[in-house]
Amino acid sequence: MKVMELAESALEKLRPAWGSLLSRSAADTVFLTWEWATAWWAVYGSAGGLRILAAYDDDGTLRGLALLRSHSVRRYGHNAPAFSFLGDGSNDSDYLDFIVEAGYESTVVKSFGRYLEAELARGSILLLNEIPDSSPNLPFLRAQLEAKNTISIETTVACATLKLPPTWEEYLGWLRPRFRTKVRSILRRFEGYPEVRFGFCADPEHVRRMLPVLYDLHTRRWAQEGLPGVFRWERKREFYETLSPVLLQRDWLRFSWMEWGGQVLACQYGFAYGGKYFLLQEGYEPASAHWSPGIALRAWTIRECLREGLREYDFLAGVGRHKLEWGAEVKQSRRFEIAGASLGNALYCRGPQWEARAAAWVKRLVPQALLDQRRARIERQRSQALEANQPGESAGRSWTRDAAAALYFHSGMPALMRAFRDRYSLSVARERRWPRLELRRRTEPAARILYYHRINDDGDPFFPALSPRLFERQMRFVSRHYKVVSLAELLDRLQGGAPEGVLAITFDDGYQDNYLHAFPILQRYGLPATVFLTTGSIDSREPLWFEMLAQSIKRTPREFLDLEIDIPRRFWMRTEAERLDANAQIFGLLRRLPDAGRRQRLKEILRELGMKDYRERCDRMLTWSQIRLMKEHGVDFGGHTVSHPFISKLAPEDAAWELSECKHRIEDELQAPVDHFAYPNGRKEDIDRCKDLLRWAGYRAAVTTMWGLNYGSTDPMELRRGQPWEENPALFAYKLDWYQLTNG
Repeated sequence: MKVMELAESALEKLRPAWGSLLSRSAADTVFLTWEWATAWWAVYGSAGGLRILAAYDDDGTLRGLALLRSHSVRRYGHNAPAFSFLGDGSNDSDYLDFIVEAGYESTVVKSFGRYLEAELARGSILLLNEIPDSSPNLPFLRAQLEAKNTISIETTVACATLKLPPTWEEYLGWLRPRFRTKVRSILRRFEGYPEVRFGFCADPEHVRRMLPVLYDLHTRRWAQEGLPGVFRWERKREFYETLSPVLLQRDWLRFSWMEWGGQVLACQYGFAYGGKYFLLQEGYEPASAHWSPGIALRAWTIRECLREGLREYDFLAGVGRHKLEWGAEVKQSRRFEIAGASLGNALYCRGPQWEARAAAWVKRLVPQALLDQRRARIERQRSQALEANQPGESAGRSWTRDAAAALYFHSGMPALMRAFRDRYSLSVARERRWPRLELRRRTEPAARILYYHRINDDGDPFFPALSPRLFERQMRFVSRHYKVVSLAELLDRLQGGAPEGVLAITFDDGYQDNYLHAFPILQRYGLPATVFLTTGSIDSREPLWFEMLAQSIKRTPREFLDLEIDIPRRFWMRTEAERLDANAQIFGLLRRLPDAGRRQRLKEILRELGMKDYRERCDRMLTWSQIRLMKEHGVDFGGHTVSHPFISKLAPEDAAWELSECKHRIEDELQAPVDHFAYPNGRKEDIDRCKDLLRWAGYRAAVTTMWGLNYGSTDPMELRRGQPWEENPALFAYKLDWYQLTNG
């Protein structure tokens, strides 16, 4: 048997012979096909690392292939060159092996063995992972190892597979009675809903749209366990996007999904090959976990496999109760670590065993209390590591940033920065490794608008507020380092003022603490401000609708709430954190509904939560006498609707009433025109088709909650607002000045 090492350029020419050989081999799986291997190498491969060994008999007929790659490994400080199967190392490929024509295993494996012996002699380590326990190559591979002076570690990997009977009813009969009833009822329930659909991706465009859904569902599912999931790895996503069209073209891809009203609740990414189904990845909507969409889709997929005539449903590596419940049996794959006899290789191969034995020995000697302390410390470190992996800044970077902010704030730099930032703007563009800075003289006025809601010391996370102490420190800073003007003057300056930047202060909703806590501070520093009033709650003295929602979630004795606003969702409320999350999510769902639907759903939710008494949140809004007093002392007032709806979700006539009635009510009380409006919530979707109605109602300008500076070219019906939401006054000042300098 002659063994040749083929160049990467020979891959395309090898394709027909490869496929023919695989079909004559006991190793015939999708993970060893030419299509899988070339897609895998295109994404994960490195230049010069491909090693394809081809074994030919005396007649020149291909009898065996060893698909290998060379790379470097490191363990316990020991670096070594290594050879692995092509496909190993990314947790995508299972059941890897030498591809050998049936009946030629002995001669081909021996021939490959001679080649690999030479690599062992050069110091390489062989990592031959995921060889099925049933492989006819295993006895000859073990014989080769036993005959040589090598270090060889063999371990097992448990896999789960389900042998399928001819019919769905026969399969259900295999299941335990309780689980059989569960599967039947869940699948019947989903199939009974007209808004539910099941299916397989049948064309490339559908696959392209579904892959991001798989990534998202899989990632959010694992986030429930505090784990990142595999699809945060960009190269993993690239592999699936490269592989899927190829497998779809061969009719091997079985990408199943279940959707509710057009939104996917669960999906399974697998293959049908050689009469078997292989499940590679899956995901389901965590919010709908109480409805078991993953079980429904698996049941539907198994039933479709039976209809297709497949004889096995393979869960691949890993064995868990969720697999065994479906009737899966355990089978084994083998992993080999093989190296020449040397101290470094012994440490690499046997080190994990030595470490495990040492740990067991220490455990017998160390008191249990110390072991418990160590376990608790490891859990804390794991928790901190998970937190550090969340989006945001690392602890080190945060400390550096805070230190820089403190130095800036306490060194007198803000006073020096004022003249500079008013005259110049700085742009920062990253080119290659180093940023490129460009300083330009300002030629037009720029204005920033800050906005606040509640100012109090309640410390209630369901009704977040800025403390009066922190508000005063922020007002002290802006009064000393910014030109603070009324909203009316800000608009005048944008239309023809000097390039000097100005700043305005605004409040939304009209809470009474604006009068009790913010107003005295504004007076102390001589700062003008505008408060946007929700007149319905001022007149009724009742809480705003979203405060009623928050109060109900905060106080309800229930531990969960099930809703079907868009899809079946369960909101847990066992802890304060879960209740806060439920409040935010339900608010987000309600904002998507037409206004009548929002009000009806809110009524149903409040009834489900069992709250009837909202006295705790009543009488929290400004009174008209307080409003008139503030008006006399330099505070302006604008409209914020009557009932705080999402304006874009209203019918035009209802939106017109909310805008005009609010304006007229304030003007009647103050006997002064109301020129300015604040969009409730103020995002882009809340603004669409409302500008003409505002002009019709007589408003001169409107503010959003979209971030940014305002210029003369800014639409006065779409003014930007925002600020650094920092509890550290130094960081607030540092960021505010930086945003002003960079037009951020």
